[in-house]
Amino acid sequence: MTQGPPNPKTDFVGGRNPRPPKAGGAWGNFGLRVKQLLIAIPILGLAVLCALLFSTDKRTTRQKDGALTTEQLEQLRRRSTDLEAAFEKVRQERFELKEEDLQLLQRALVAQEEYISARQSVGTDDSRLTTLRRRLHLLRSERLRRESDEAEAKALSLAKADPATAMALLRRALECENEITSKWEAAGLADPGRRARLDTRLRRLESELLWTKGRELEAEGEKAIKAEKFEQAAAQFAASIEKEVEFLARYRDVRDTEFGRVDKLTGRRDTALSGVTWRQVAEQRSFAESAEQAANWDKAASDWQKAIDIFGRLLTEFPRSQFADRSLEVKMGVRLNFARLHKDIAAALGGMEKMRGQLRRQDAEAAVRQATDLLERGRRLSAANTGAFDVGSSERNELEFIVAHEAAARALLPSISAQLLPVPGVKIRMYRTEIPQGLYASLMGANPSSIRRETNPVESVSYADATEFCRRLGWLSGLAIRLPTVAEFAAAAGDIAKSPPLSQVWAADNTDGVSARSVGSAQPNAQGFHDLLGNVEEWAQSPESSPQAPVLGGSIMALAAPGLPNRVVLKREKARTLGFRIIVE
Repeated sequence: MTQGPPNPKTDFVGGRNPRPPKAGGAWGNFGLRVKQLLIAIPILGLAVLCALLFSTDKRTTRQKDGALTTEQLEQLRRRSTDLEAAFEKVRQERFELKEEDLQLLQRALVAQEEYISARQSVGTDDSRLTTLRRRLHLLRSERLRRESDEAEAKALSLAKADPATAMALLRRALECENEITSKWEAAGLADPGRRARLDTRLRRLESELLWTKGRELEAEGEKAIKAEKFEQAAAQFAASIEKEVEFLARYRDVRDTEFGRVDKLTGRRDTALSGVTWRQVAEQRSFAESAEQAANWDKAASDWQKAIDIFGRLLTEFPRSQFADRSLEVKMGVRLNFARLHKDIAAALGGMEKMRGQLRRQDAEAAVRQATDLLERGRRLSAANTGAFDVGSSERNELEFIVAHEAAARALLPSISAQLLPVPGVKIRMYRTEIPQGLYASLMGANPSSIRRETNPVESVSYADATEFCRRLGWLSGLAIRLPTVAEFAAAAGDIAKSPPLSQVWAADNTDGVSARSVGSAQPNAQGFHDLLGNVEEWAQSPESSPQAPVLGGSIMALAAPGLPNRVVLKREKARTLGFRIIVE
């Protein structure tokens, strides 16, 4: 087969690219370079990391040039054992080791550490290193512990006589314990409890100085207050507060503290600071009281107002001062109002004397009208805080009682005088019978008797009940009324040397010994008095401070006999055969 005709030659001639180039071709090349750089950086970092790991491994295994030879390693080991042997020899020769002896053991330990470090070996050599370390740490710790014990013992003996030296010794003991813990831990002798005890003892001694100084300053402040050197006292108390605050911040956990002491000292400091103002208050009070004594009530009112104004400033500026007693402000206010309204108070008190005169004259209607008017005026004066006619005061109680018992006043005033007889040899009058139940109930509002009959003597009353009846009857009558004394009772009884006739006495001889008889039902004695002997015993006067009082005359429970029955009982006693009668002065 013949070949075909040859391929025609290419007649294509390269020409200009008909497509225009893209805009920003230079920026495209820059982006390509950035991408290449971003790929190269991680590769480079990975290479550096591999180099570091390789070099670290070489350092760890000491696979590097210049490592110690076998002879050098043996020399290190021999040096360590030689030093240890030298130490052992010294150990056998003397019991008390010196610092240079311990240095032998420490150098043996260092040599062994260098040997182990150079070989990086494990096994028997490691256990020897541990043994050397433990022995050195133990010996060092024992030496420090011994020094610590000696320092502590000496400090305790010097604590009271020389606290400064004792504190220095305790600090040294604590340093030894801290060194055992931080430096020689392999000994196993670290004792946290001992460190805590030494620290507590040291801080307790340190706190003693601060504690004592604070109280010395307080004592000086108190002396300055007594001497009225108020500025000096304030400075001493301020310094004492500083010491106490420092003490609480540093030592409250090692010594008993006084709770509220800072507040107490602050109060004393403010007391000192307010001393000058308090002195001015006292001066104005003195002026006011002098004016009262001179009956110069206008000046007294002016002086009391000045005292109150100054005291108000003290309360505002020094509220924690001991002098800042608001009850005193109230009392001075009462004195001020009393001085301002003294004329009205004097007029009211004069009206009460007029009312009592009306009662003594048995003009009950006029007396009650006067009491009603005075009570209204008294209430106004009390509301004005004058201290007069206050609720519970004697004058207020008297007026209220008279107004509330108008009917009793009209009925009783004439009859009371008729029942009074003079006592021979004494300028007094006595009620001729025991107080009957009806009279007692009309004034007291209740009848305490065990057997209730209007005409029977009141009984089952205490000494306080009897004296309260006297007070109320005195209000209603305008008279001074009280219980009789033993002497007055005996004077009214007359001649009692012989047994009284049964016609004049209710006793066990002529009664059932249980039930009292009506007052005045027995014959009177020669002085005109009934039942001074027998029927019921009667309370007699006793000092207010005494818990006991005499009871006189005997009762239906006793036989009629010569003499005046007299026994002493507690004032709180109540009995169905115990009553009383009254004396009018």
